[in-house]
Formats: sequence, C-alpha cells, structure tokens
Amino acid sequence: MRRNRRILLIAIVSALAVVGAIAIVLVYRWQQPRIRERIVAILSENLDSNVELGDVDVSLGLVVRVTAHGLVLRHREHPDAAPLIAVDRFSAEVPITALLRKPIHIAAVSVVGLHITIPPRHHEEHDAAGAGEQLQVPERSSLSGKLGRPTPVIVDRLTSDDAVLEIGLRKPGRPPRIFQIHRVLLTAAAFDRPTRFHAELTNPIPAGLIVADGTFGPWQPYEPALTKVEGSYTFNNADLSTIDGIGGHLDSTGRFTGRLEQISVKGETRTPDFTLDIGGEALPLNTTFTAIVDGTNGDTILDAVSATLGHTPIQARGGVVHMGAEKDRTVELDARIDNGRLEDILRLAMKDEPPAMFGGLHLETHLELPPGKGKVPLRLKLNGHFRVDAARFTSNTVRSKIDELSRRARGAPEDTSVANVASRLQGAFVLGGGVLSFSHVSFGVRGADIQMAGTYRLVPGTVDFAGTARLDAHVSEMVTGWKRLPLKIFDPLFSHDGAGTLLPISVTGPASKPNVKVEVGKIFHRGDPPKKKP
Repeated sequence: MRRNRRILLIAIVSALAVVGAIAIVLVYRWQQPRIRERIVAILSENLDSNVELGDVDVSLGLVVRVTAHGLVLRHREHPDAAPLIAVDRFSAEVPITALLRKPIHIAAVSVVGLHITIPPRHHEEHDAAGAGEQLQVPERSSLSGKLGRPTPVIVDRLTSDDAVLEIGLRKPGRPPRIFQIHRVLLTAAAFDRPTRFHAELTNPIPAGLIVADGTFGPWQPYEPALTKVEGSYTFNNADLSTIDGIGGHLDSTGRFTGRLEQISVKGETRTPDFTLDIGGEALPLNTTFTAIVDGTNGDTILDAVSATLGHTPIQARGGVVHMGAEKDRTVELDARIDNGRLEDILRLAMKDEPPAMFGGLHLETHLELPPGKGKVPLRLKLNGHFRVDAARFTSNTVRSKIDELSRRARGAPEDTSVANVASRLQGAFVLGGGVLSFSHVSFGVRGADIQMAGTYRLVPGTVDFAGTARLDAHVSEMVTGWKRLPLKIFDPLFSHDGAGTLLPISVTGPASKPNVKVEVGKIFHRGDPPKKKP
C-alpha cells in the first residue's frame, strides 16, 4: 500500500508538472506576440508619447526575460522635437505569474544608453508658478482620463549606467544643460506616483562627485519640466582649482525640492583650504545658503548666503546668471560684513605674514565676477565702502611712526605715554581691471586726520595716493626746545580751515614700504584735496 501511494504521488506530481509546462507554453505563446505591442501601448498611453521600438527578444521560463532595442519616445504634440526618452537597449525580468495580474510587477529592468530630454515648457501661462507649488497640467483630449488611472506597471528595480539628462533652455540659441549621470537606481517605479531614486554624477565645474537620493514624479506627460523632484545630496571633495583664480576642496550637503524646471536648494558648504591665486594663504570658508536653480535658463538665484571666512562673517544675496550666448555665467552679489576681521581679508589677498594690519572690519559692496580666463582678482569688479575700527599695524616701525604722529599732532612730542595708538580707517572704493580706486579714504588717530584719494594696483602691489593731513597742533608745537620759537612765524602759513596745521602729502611706491612725503610745492595752493584718476 505504501509503495502504491508513492507511485500515485509521483504520478500526480508528474502530471502537474506536465500540466504546468503546458500552461507555461500556452501562456507564453499567448503572451509572446503581444509583449512588444503591450510595451508600446503602456508607454504610449502613460507618457502621452509616440513610441518607436525595434527588435524584441523573449526568453521562456518561470521568469520571462525580455530584451528590446531602439526605444524612442517622442512628444505627441511636438513630434519633430528631440525625443523625450531614447534607449539603446533594455532588458526586463518578469515572473510569468505577474503577467496574469494587474498591475504587472516587473522584478528588474536594466537600461543601456539612456538619454532623457526635458524640453522647456511650451505654455507661458505657467511661468509665474513658483518652485514647490502644486503642479497644474493643461487639459488635452489625449490626456483626458489618463492621469488619474492606476499604473498598469510597477518596476521593482530599474538600473541604468552612464545615462544623460538634458534640460532644454527656454531662450532660443542657448545650449541645453547636460548632466552625465554615472548610475541611476529607481525602486518601485510607476507612472502614477513618486518614484524613489539614487543617482551618482560628476559635476564638471567645480569637479567633484554628487550623490543624490530622493523621489521623482509622478511624471507629467504633457509638460515634463513640471515633474516634481525632491531629496538630498552630498557633494564631496570638489576641486575648486577647476574654477580659474581660486583653489581649495569643497564638501557640501543639502536638500532640494521643486520641479525639474525650478528647484529650491538649502545646503551648506565646507572648504578648509580656500585660496586666491594672487598668493595669499589658505583660510577656512564655510557657508549656509538657500538658492533657486532655474532649469529653463541655468541661472542660480542665491536668496541668502551666510559665510564665515576665517573669523569673519559675510552675508550675501545675488545670483549666477547667464549673460552671453554660450555657457559662461556672471556672478553678481551684494555682500555685507559686520564685525569682521580685517586680518582675514588681508591674509586671503596678500602674501604678507603676519598681515600688515589688524582691526574690526565693516564693509558693504556690490560684487561682479564676469566669465573668462585669468586670475579672479583681475576679473573681479567691486563697488562699495568700508570702515576699519581700532586698526593697529603689525610693523613696529609703522606703529612707532603713528605714535609719533599722534604725539606731534597733539602738540606733545615728548609725551611717551602716547603709545600703541589705534587708528580709524574708512572710505569708498571701486575695483576693476586689478586696480582698486579710492574716491576718498579717511585715516585718523587722536590729534590727526588724513584725507586722501588714489589707487592700489593689485599687481605688482603699488600705491599712489595724494591728499591732506590735518593736525590739531601748530607747526611750532610739534617740536621741542629752542626750535619752537623760530617756527612760530610759520604757524599762520600752515594753519588753515580751522586746523592747527594743514599739509599736502602723497603716499607712493610699494604697498609694503610706501614713500610718504610732504608736497612742499602745494603748501601755498589751498583748495579741495586732490583726487587722482584711476
């Protein structure tokens, strides 16, 4: 009896296997002619596109394997435009039982030669919509009733290596923004819901690896640029030397949200070794920022930037905007420094160590950095004003001369208690072509006030200033002993406009060792302080 039962069991299993095999063959033969047709229909209906598909190969088994070549999707309303999606080859694995239920769960899809083109929007009525707003899709008969349908297919895992994402710009003649994506991984990908993604790509300038994770979709078939995207990113060890004129290594993290045509980004950057190529030392530069990346023209609007250079806080707003016919962009910022440190700026910009001057820095300026080759300081344009509080010079020689100036200007040349005098410095400036022009500079210590105008050339580092020195004391009061008496006859000559002594002076030569002299020939010419032209 046991033997008979075993034989019966083997017979039943064999029969089931045969029936199963026959069922598989029947299902396969029923499905095989329709697989290519089904792929075209699903993509056409859910992406509102005209679909072209080349050869399709099907491999039979408990898992059906499909390999297809030459997939092209074109916008139905704009068939002459570049394809929305082009794929050289893709392969899919589907359990045969999944073909009999809805939605169809495709276990895995591998894509080779993926090229996605996001055209600019065709309808200007959407231009006023901001990033993160609810997306509105225009009504079209071809879309009627389709956007609300449940997805017919879910891809559990889709991978693609060396894909290309191309975002078209709205203005004619401008090249598209192109992103080379090394690897893309989509999970639970569907047409009617957001799809999770993982992407790795190299950013060309500054060069570095970006890794992004988030969600993408649901796909907006009529206006792909309106498709939502959100997630987080890391940008590691970016080489800033790929930007002409600066150097250092940048790390950045942040989050993004919006849609493909306009994405809002909040993040932070850390650059421990930021440098300028004019020869200053490396300083740490850390920032937090909020920006809007406009996918229609490639511009980046910096809504708020908080930076710290060394120990100096910097606040800025502005943008990186397209100004020409090519890919070049101009950086424009309005920057402000409150309670900064002058020595941080000098360390970054000059080779002197230690810096020539220390003090509290207040500055406001408009900054413009046009595209082009060459050192950043020579391309940089500035227009602003500054103030340095409690300024002190590093050089003992300079400090002693300033102390002496303060003593003599007060009429107390032998008062040695007047030492380590703090100076105040303020003025307005314009930088262009590597020349820093000052329309006026005020330098003061107790007993003396100096008003000057002139230029400082970043290369080779020379100054050329002229102006006047106003001293409280008369000429005779600036000396000691018997010299005072004969000098009293000159007091009226040098006294002018309420000053005890008014002297025309000039400062010229190398910035590290300037030549300061009294312009004797101008003593008899009284008028406004001269202003040198840049």
